[in-house]
Amino acid sequence: MATILVVEDHQDIQDLLRDVLSPDYQLIQALSGSEAIARFNEAEPDLVLLDLMLPGVTGESVLSWIRKFSAVPVIVLTAVQDKSRTVALLNKGANDYLTKPFDIDELRARIQVQLRAGQESQSSSAELMECEGLRVDPTSRRVWVGEEELSLPKKEFALLTLMLKRPQQVFDKASLYEAVWEQSYMNAENTLNVHLSNLRTKLNEAAGQQRYIVSVWGIGVRLV
Repeated sequence: MATILVVEDHQDIQDLLRDVLSPDYQLIQALSGSEAIARFNEAEPDLVLLDLMLPGVTGESVLSWIRKFSAVPVIVLTAVQDKSRTVALLNKGANDYLTKPFDIDELRARIQVQLRAGQESQSSSAELMECEGLRVDPTSRRVWVGEEELSLPKKEFALLTLMLKRPQQVFDKASLYEAVWEQSYMNAENTLNVHLSNLRTKLNEAAGQQRYIVSVWGIGVRLV
């Protein structure tokens, strides 16, 4: 089930979107720009519905922040009728927009289009990657250890995929973080360590005696 971050400061619109979208999507809700940024980092959504007129940090600022390190689809919801401003938002990285009041069926359709485009943009020809009983399908984002299938969050999946692509490489932590998060490693060591620890634990529990990720003292980590 795809995850959608809904950034909207009007509770009635939040309630409406929750009622009509929650049967098909996992919704994460934010009532302000600053809350949106925090929720984005926590939820790693597949799509963002973004209101422009937000208290504090504006919708434009949230969009600019997202585009610094993520290509996640963003659909802008706005009461602004100024076409030049809308064009500017599209140029800054918004994927689509709807003006308020919007039609629910049209919103659903636009969400489906953006999610489908995101899936199709992934390499449809990506081959299954294998390493000592570990198998990863980059297209479907499925992971198996032996016959057991694992469920991995996006960042853990990205870390594993990156290391599988270069199985002999020792990754220093800064390079690993910046490749997956697409932002500076400054003050991010704890975040990376938590994700690596969770990934290592899941792989080890499924594999028994086999160990897939090892630490290289003073340098970083690599696949065994």
